[in-house]
Amino acid sequence: MKKLITICAVITMMLALSSSVLAGTIQINVQPADVPDETLPRVNIGDAPAGFGPDSWQGPATGKSNWHARYLLDGDALSTLFPADAATMTIADLDEISYFTKRPSGTPAGRDWWVQIYTRCTGTGDNSSWYHDRFMNNYADHTAIDTWTQYSTDLGAMTFHSNGLGVIGESTLAELITAAGSQEIEMISVQTNSAWNGFDGYMDGLEITLTNANVGQVNFVPEPATIGLLGLGALSLLRRKK
Repeated sequence: MKKLITICAVITMMLALSSSVLAGTIQINVQPADVPDETLPRVNIGDAPAGFGPDSWQGPATGKSNWHARYLLDGDALSTLFPADAATMTIADLDEISYFTKRPSGTPAGRDWWVQIYTRCTGTGDNSSWYHDRFMNNYADHTAIDTWTQYSTDLGAMTFHSNGLGVIGESTLAELITAAGSQEIEMISVQTNSAWNGFDGYMDGLEITLTNANVGQVNFVPEPATIGLLGLGALSLLRRKK
């Protein structure tokens, strides 16, 4: 009996270790120069939500900004975040999406960074030449001011509506999966609205969790500091001394 218990314990441990190896978290740092189109965001120095510091992004002074994790194109960030999952990832593979925003005092109602999911063309009923459908989260419901607030699909706090041809109303992630779960994901974006002609709100810490427990995190950071001519000269002298 003791031998059987020992064998069961070993098997349980092996399964746990196997699960921890298969599942993992990948965090990437994204700089303003990584924005593939639209207006580059400003940088919010020294202010960020816990776990995604030390800085964050601020909306552009004019125009709009967007960064996206797209499959194969624009750096293929979807594959960077999910190397084993991106090729076949569907909406049904999503377990949770969350991100942080901070809206300064005086921000007009209904304005904040938002998340949008685009799905891949199927050849039938596509809404665009490059995506089948798109689903936008309920950013206009955000009311918190002057504090970093995390918005998440967990417990239905973040909902989506179809911004394409699909007949889908306001939906929780679970309802979205029921309606469009088989659609493959082309990209997931965070963005502001061009109609605002600038936006002062802050954003950071996009996190995407899959049903297989793989997690992709995006930390929005400034451009890396460049080394000046004096710095290069000093570095050269140090190398000569060696």
